[in-house]
Amino acid sequence: MLELIKKTRSYRRFDNSEKLDDQFLSSLIDAARLAQSAANAQPLRYVTVNNTEMCDKIYPHLRWAGRLKDWDGPVESERPVAYVCVYGDKDAPAAANTVVDSGISMQNMCLYAMEQGVGSCMIGNCIKKEINELLGIDGRYELLWVVAFGYPVENVVLVDCEGDVAYYRDKAGNHFVPKRKNEDVILGKF
Repeated sequence: MLELIKKTRSYRRFDNSEKLDDQFLSSLIDAARLAQSAANAQPLRYVTVNNTEMCDKIYPHLRWAGRLKDWDGPVESERPVAYVCVYGDKDAPAAANTVVDSGISMQNMCLYAMEQGVGSCMIGNCIKKEINELLGIDGRYELLWVVAFGYPVENVVLVDCEGDVAYYRDKAGNHFVPKRKNEDVILGKF
């Protein structure tokens, strides 16, 4: 399982020619809906998108890799082939916690996808109003995240953090993700 966790990274470049089918997206939702939920409120709802035309309409409303100042996002042939939009039900019980629940459900989706060789990227920086209008979602539901999916065409490398946690790319296009060491995140052992 630890190896799967290490491979489950934020991929931002995909093989746009390899599509994902409705059954795969349905399996992602299955993985998401089975996640733990605060007070078992289950306040999340999902919209799956794998229609090429709709994917093309959603793409301009996403913001990619803010730390890479000289990169505006994937070129057309490397864009995601599917999205899952994660919504919170505003009418959910007061005990609901969409922030925590959405994180757990998205991680379930991303782990399941990576197990099948499909990469993902959780995107919170997007123009939510525009995406809601495209999808025809009413005001009862709040768009929390858009998760992009596709077969990765980039190499993501975990490296030990030496102070700065900013991810970066080398000239060959390899994407490096600094991670703090175990001893740097453990506050105590009792």
